[in-house]
Amino acid sequence: MRNLVLVYFLFILSFTSCQTKAPTFGDLLATSLDQMLFKDFDSIAYFNAIQIELKNKNSHLFNPRWMSEIADSSRGFTWIHNQLLTGGTDTLLHYLEKSDEHGVNPSIFHTEEIRKALNRLQSKEITELNEAYTILAKIELLSSDALVAYLNILENGLVNPKKLYGRYFVGHNRYTLKKAKQVLDSTLNVSQIAREAQPKNGFYKKFQQLLIAGNLSKENRTDVLMSMERLRWMGQDFPDKYVFVNIPEMKLRMIEDGAIKQIMNVCVGETENKAYSKTGQNHETPMMSGTLDRMQVNPVWNIPKSIVKKELLNSVRANPGYLESRNMVVYNLKGQIVDPYTINWQADSVENFKFKQNPGFDNSLGNIKFIFANPYAIYLHDTPAKQKFKASNRALSHGCVRVEDPASLASFLVNNEKEAAKIATEIKDSINNSRWVKMKTGIPVFLSYYTTWLDENNKIEQFPDIYGYDDRLRLAMKKYLN
Repeated sequence: MRNLVLVYFLFILSFTSCQTKAPTFGDLLATSLDQMLFKDFDSIAYFNAIQIELKNKNSHLFNPRWMSEIADSSRGFTWIHNQLLTGGTDTLLHYLEKSDEHGVNPSIFHTEEIRKALNRLQSKEITELNEAYTILAKIELLSSDALVAYLNILENGLVNPKKLYGRYFVGHNRYTLKKAKQVLDSTLNVSQIAREAQPKNGFYKKFQQLLIAGNLSKENRTDVLMSMERLRWMGQDFPDKYVFVNIPEMKLRMIEDGAIKQIMNVCVGETENKAYSKTGQNHETPMMSGTLDRMQVNPVWNIPKSIVKKELLNSVRANPGYLESRNMVVYNLKGQIVDPYTINWQADSVENFKFKQNPGFDNSLGNIKFIFANPYAIYLHDTPAKQKFKASNRALSHGCVRVEDPASLASFLVNNEKEAAKIATEIKDSINNSRWVKMKTGIPVFLSYYTTWLDENNKIEQFPDIYGYDDRLRLAMKKYLN
């Protein structure tokens, strides 16, 4: 192919220096491929060949609708004009054929068909223009489809997590038709764009090294591939300082400059997955991320409506004194505190009343809560039920993350010894004065789901699939793996 590229550029140079009539694309093909029949290249006939290939390959394409719309657009396909004679197709094949380094079967990117068509095109054995059109159309269509799919997979994953899991709340931007057109219509440097698409996450690279080394059992290999897929969904590396909650492990790590500062047990959301369910309720902690930027010492608990309807109202209807016994107050629709003994608890309107639990030793949030902005009322917090951290199955919360050592987490977040000491004293104090602490610099937090991870020595660790998420992912990935 290097010779073909050289011929192409020598031809262009000759034309430029002689200032002769501009060559047609057929002239370029004829000279570069050393096959004179291409001089009679007809754009309309070639467009018809593309339409035929679209029908023939429709079921094998990643994005048949996109490819059809691109073919019918004002610019049409640009791969043959921009990449065939400059080595772009060979570069693309180089990356596609190495996709097994990501655990992805290269054949899904049409590599064999593209390679076969490219070899036939360079064989100098084509005698009919119709065959030439068909071969060029195959290269055009399959290369365009493969490039878009390859970039999307490496940058965003094989499958869309939002279609797999109802509680995947991390932002996830997959390729669109508009994005595909932008890539294909651009002055495309295939090598650069493929190189830039390679995942940058440090843990991804470590898993990839294990995969390439080839010392994994079949089961471990699949587990590693699922973790790599989940890291592709993330689409970025972890920052210098962050809080990492691994839901299946039921642990929290505080990490700075790649070093684990502390690991602690956490309690995560209850599941309806029978193997790990306690009551059959589904309160699974969602996969999400954000920035921890404030905390409330001796917090007030604004009780979520879901808990009010499913749990609290039953207790209050049986005994209005339940609220006072739990240090709770109720507000009517006007926002006024109401005596619970004066309320008709059988009325439907009480479902819209607001309930709060004041600071105290029995507050369900314990003595501190850690906030990161999100619309789902999910946060990290202390708990009065300290004994729960000793349990092996700690999937028992309503979705928030209960932390074992809140004082250490607060110290890690505020990064100020004086403020950390003050918070530690306050959460042990019996005065229960509530106050907000806003951090000067927010710290990223990741609520993630990895049943396979790496320890500090890059050894594989495995954790129970408490929510039963792995089977769905394993099945969705199966057709793409080698």
